[in-house]
Amino acid sequence: MEKQEYKIEDIFDLKALQKLMDALAQSFEVGIGIRNPSGGRIIRDSFYCTFCSEVIQKSKEGRRRCSLSDQEIIEAAFREKSPYICRCRSGGLIDAGIRIVIEGMHIATILVGQVRLAEEELTEEEYRETARSLGLEEELYLKKIQEMPVKTRDKFNNILEALSIIADQLSLLGYNNLHQKQRIGSLESKESMLQALAEKDALTGLWNRRKFEASWSVYEKKKDKMRISIVSGDANNLKLMNDIFGHEAGDKMLYYIANKMKTLARDEWIVARCGGDEFHVLMQDVTLKMAMNYCDRVSNSCKNDKRLNLPLSIAFGVAEWDRKSETLQECFQRADSEMYENKKKMKQQENLLDYILEKLYDRCYLYRENIAAETEIAYEFALYLGFDEDGASRVRTAARYQDIGLIKLPENFVMKGSSRTPKEYEAVKAHVVNGYHMALQFENTHNIAEFILFAHENWNGDSYPRGLKGQEIPLESRIIRLVNNYCNWVVPNAKKVNVSREAAEQRLHDRAGTMFDPDVVDWFLSFLDKQKESGDFSQWRRLDS
Repeated sequence: MEKQEYKIEDIFDLKALQKLMDALAQSFEVGIGIRNPSGGRIIRDSFYCTFCSEVIQKSKEGRRRCSLSDQEIIEAAFREKSPYICRCRSGGLIDAGIRIVIEGMHIATILVGQVRLAEEELTEEEYRETARSLGLEEELYLKKIQEMPVKTRDKFNNILEALSIIADQLSLLGYNNLHQKQRIGSLESKESMLQALAEKDALTGLWNRRKFEASWSVYEKKKDKMRISIVSGDANNLKLMNDIFGHEAGDKMLYYIANKMKTLARDEWIVARCGGDEFHVLMQDVTLKMAMNYCDRVSNSCKNDKRLNLPLSIAFGVAEWDRKSETLQECFQRADSEMYENKKKMKQQENLLDYILEKLYDRCYLYRENIAAETEIAYEFALYLGFDEDGASRVRTAARYQDIGLIKLPENFVMKGSSRTPKEYEAVKAHVVNGYHMALQFENTHNIAEFILFAHENWNGDSYPRGLKGQEIPLESRIIRLVNNYCNWVVPNAKKVNVSREAAEQRLHDRAGTMFDPDVVDWFLSFLDKQKESGDFSQWRRLDS
């Protein structure tokens, strides 16, 4: 707590302080008040006689002078000395001020007044002159003055010393109270923080299962007719994200989805992550249609978010509670069942590998024109070599996704070209292993994962990842190796200008026996000649132009 925040009313029990000052005023036969640094009363003034209340305060000038006198004492007691003694500007009596300070900060001043001091006693005429200056009736003024006992300086000093000791003790007590309150406040703050942590999901900042179930219980017990809708959600592809790109990427996926759900929800809704990829929303005063609209908005926001290497996607199920025919648990089960049905449909419709290809196109790691040509030529060439339809289709699929592992490289990494360091080149070579493991994750590619793994091996055994040579390399991989390079040469794209078919064929001749299987080179050249003769170049006819 900063010093400027110290206030006596925040530190002391003011009722107890009032009782103490009342008792001291009667015991010492002095008037006592406590003011804050700006002069404001902290408690009611304690008087042992009626001089101030029945005489001085009846005069407008008396009230003004009294206020000036108080402020002078407050400032002097803090800046000059404590106790500070002076003559009262209004009544002509003696006043004093004793400061209360905590950690060097002036938080209050004890004012002492209504004192007739023997050594400083005024004459009767001087008292009358004071009365006249205040516009007061002189006889009443003198009568009230004379009702007050006269004190010697020694006795007054003893009173001030006692009050100074009390002020010091109040300062010490205030210091202890202050820090005790700080400790309590700190404990309460920690308790509040721990309570929040106990109810919040650490990763996403949403409510957790404990909070969701507690809120659920509250709503279930309510007797009113509030409409309740429940949303059950399950993030898609979290396991794949974790397995392929690591748990940090999986955490980002969950965080982004959670942020969208929270941002698009009303403040009073309970939006919770209830473990793993599960999200639930408890909605008050919401119809089924409104809940479905919320889910659509979250889904669309996820669909438009392309930050990650796999799409942000979440399956939802929604149900509105029918209080008359079901429990809230049964309502939730309806929402959960719908969510799982939607999740199955979404899984059947999604093509995550093509989503990754689109990311690679956007980053210019791969080129759409090249991939289209490679898949068509590889398929036609496999059929030419006698592969059946299933076999040729597997070659086509492997050709399409052979470089999918490039997605694990940082953006713009591949664009460095010849400027790559040896370490960076090793990272690029690792993409075939990454692509192999990724292909194993998907139903339509697990049977061609090996073709992807060896699609960059050279016939002479001097390439990666394992340095296989000759017939050790699967035929499908040898086909993909040749077709991939041929299309890189002849297909124009944003990266380079294509070369002629004749120049590309010469390159195949030159690399036969080193990079490429010599037999596959001969077969491919014959395949090209036959396609040219028949005019059947299908989707890649333009390559011969």
